[in-house]
Amino acid sequence: MIDIHTHVLPGVDDGSNGIDESIEMLRVAESLGFRAVTLTPHYMSYTNYTSTLANNKKVMQQLVRAMKQQNLEIQVYLGNEVFYDPDILKILDSDQFIALNKSRYLLVETVRHDASVESFEDFLYRLQLKGYSPVIAHPERYDFVQEDPNVLLDLINKGSFIQMNMLSLTGYYGHGAKETAHIMLENNMAQFMASDAHRVRSYKLMGEALEIAQDVLGPRQFKRMMSDNPKVALGGNGRIECAPKAYTKRKKHRWSR
Repeated sequence: MIDIHTHVLPGVDDGSNGIDESIEMLRVAESLGFRAVTLTPHYMSYTNYTSTLANNKKVMQQLVRAMKQQNLEIQVYLGNEVFYDPDILKILDSDQFIALNKSRYLLVETVRHDASVESFEDFLYRLQLKGYSPVIAHPERYDFVQEDPNVLLDLINKGSFIQMNMLSLTGYYGHGAKETAHIMLENNMAQFMASDAHRVRSYKLMGEALEIAQDVLGPRQFKRMMSDNPKVALGGNGRIECAPKAYTKRKKHRWSR
C-alpha cells in the first residue's frame, strides 16, 4: 500500500512535532503494510503553514537519515496539501510547494463549511489549464459534499480526482463524514484512500478502517485505490480509471448505526 496524504514531515505544520514522532508514525504505517508514504505538509498562504519547498526537502533529508538509523524500509516521497486560495494561482510556477513527488497530481483542499463551490471549481479548472491534475483531499468532510455527494460526479467528469480519508469510514470525523465516505466507496466516487495522519494515533486506528474498506471494495478495487492509483499519482506509468455512479438515496444503509 502507498499513502499519498500524510502530515509526517516533522515541525512544518500541525502534524508531527519532531523526528521521534515521525519515526514512530512510519513504524506503525510499515506494520500496517504501507511500503511508501508521501509527506504532504499543508501549504496555506494566509497562515504560518508556508514552509518552503527548500525547507521541506531539508527536513525530509533529516528524516531519511533517522529512518536509516532505525532500519525502516518504508519509502518516503514529498508533496504538499495546498489550501484553496485564488492567489495560489499566481505562485504555481514558484518553488513554494510541489505536486506529489513532482508529478502533475496536486493535492488540494478547501474549507469544510460555507465553501464557494463555484469558486473552487474555477480554481480546479485553472489548475488543469496549468497542466495539473487536482486531487481533492477528504471531500467527505465538506458540507457541500455531505449535502449532495453527487457533486463529486461533476468534479470527476471535469478532470479532478478524489482522495478519501480512511478514518472517515469509522466515524472518526463524525457521522456526516462516515455516511458520505461509504456512499463514495459504494458509488466509485473516490480514486484514492489515504490516512491524512497527523499523529501516531491516526495510524494506530487505521486497522478497522482498512478492514471496512476491504469488505466494501473487494480485493481488486482495494488494490487499485491503495496501490495502483497511488503509483500513477507519484509519477508512474498507467492511467487512473474513473467510473463514478450517481448516488440514489436509500432509506437504510447496511452500515448505518
